[in-house]
Amino acid sequence: MVEDVSEALIAIEGEALRPVTHVVITETPSGEWAIGGKALTAEDVQAKRAG
Repeated sequence: MVEDVSEALIAIEGEALRPVTHVVITETPSGEWAIGGKALTAEDVQAKRAG
């Protein structure tokens, strides 16, 4: 994922950006994010995906 995000940014902005491109992955704890204004856990999202 890090490589793909880096390459996408460089493809858009140009090769000169490669030496200063940084990608940081930050995990958000379950229940601290929302869909449609409602706080959800990972289990809630999995249930929605399952239908």
